[in-house]
Amino acid sequence: MNIFKKFIFSAFIRPFFLTFSIVITILLMQFLWKYIDDLIGKGLEWNIIIELLWYSSITLIPIALPLAILLASMMLTGSLSENSELTAINSIGKPFTYIINPLLLFSLLITLSSFMISNYAIPYANLKATTLMYDIIQKKLNINIQEKVFFSEIEGYSIRVDKKLSNNMMENIILYDYVDKKGIKQVFTARNGKMSITGDNKLLIINLYNGESYNEVLNEEQEYILKTKFEQYNLALDLSSFEMERSNSDRFSNRAKTMNMNQLKKHVDSLKSEYGELQKSLLSNFIQETKFNTNKSHNLEKRSDNNLNNVYKAKSHNKIKINEQIQAVQNYQNKSKIIKKKINKFQVERHRKLTLPLACMIMLLIGSPIGAIIKKGGFGLPVVFSIFLFLIYHIISITGEKMVKKDIIDPFIGMWTSTIIMFMVGVVLLIVVNNNYFEKIWLKKY
Repeated sequence: MNIFKKFIFSAFIRPFFLTFSIVITILLMQFLWKYIDDLIGKGLEWNIIIELLWYSSITLIPIALPLAILLASMMLTGSLSENSELTAINSIGKPFTYIINPLLLFSLLITLSSFMISNYAIPYANLKATTLMYDIIQKKLNINIQEKVFFSEIEGYSIRVDKKLSNNMMENIILYDYVDKKGIKQVFTARNGKMSITGDNKLLIINLYNGESYNEVLNEEQEYILKTKFEQYNLALDLSSFEMERSNSDRFSNRAKTMNMNQLKKHVDSLKSEYGELQKSLLSNFIQETKFNTNKSHNLEKRSDNNLNNVYKAKSHNKIKINEQIQAVQNYQNKSKIIKKKINKFQVERHRKLTLPLACMIMLLIGSPIGAIIKKGGFGLPVVFSIFLFLIYHIISITGEKMVKKDIIDPFIGMWTSTIIMFMVGVVLLIVVNNNYFEKIWLKKY
């Protein structure tokens, strides 16, 4: 690798990794903002949060890579153009494409890496993240007893505190015990109390002071309430229901985003086969019903001998069968819509695993000439242009994806339209900029 290629590569790689890190951070913040209501108040340990962010960050890599390449290439050529270094390169007879040649191999490696991540790492990360998020959502809120409000999240108990003081002290406490699930068996009232949780978070210790307890006592003769006064009474409430239970990941393994290319292909083929069998079944039943109804109606009318009653029965029978056939067709349409939506969903995921990696190469073709046109480096104007272009690409892609899922257009057209459009834009820009520099070289020579 000569000095020029090293210079181009080093000038590209630094803004690339910086931009990639910033985009991943922004997307993770968006993820946290989206699920903030499900995470707050659950008392989650740090390792759970880090695990969730780690799996989520892996799923964001294919989205961040194209934007990082777009901005880095734009900053590189913009800086070269701003400092008249492109003019110096052209003065020795080198075209504009000579500048991005060292970056093509790097972009190709990024494209292949993005595909490998999309096909192998992301399905696993999606599976783990989905399972973990489900477990977090199912987990009960952390213990947070509010003043003058009954707290009933602890299984078998309901607690009300009139006032909370410092050092976990409380005033005017009411506690209902219905552990046996046969109604309220015992009631505790106390002027003061203290609440604490054991070190292993398995028990909630409540120390009640200067209070009374009311127990329901049943015997053969009568039923009465036993009132007992106490100076101190200690309760240990089980908090096992507040622990987060980890589910088996297999329950979410049938989702499209948790599958690789081969698994998606198998599911699509299976759904297409199911759709074909559904069509054959409808057609076969329709033919058989038509033959049977025709013969039966003909026999009824033939035996009628001008008997109006038999004629009426034949016509009524035909109407019933027609209604049954209409209902069968409607059921077929509903089932076929469900199958088509599933097929489209799997097809969208298959195409996405190809379009997002290819976007890395396309963004290089777009970003390089635009940087030479705007003649600005740094994080100023290139950031504005790169975000604008990537938003256009993303909007076209999302629109096509939604149209595919609604079964409006073919999956290939919906998922590849944005890629084809941006590729054509990149090629045109590259040709225009390259020809412009060729003209400058030709004018200088002649």
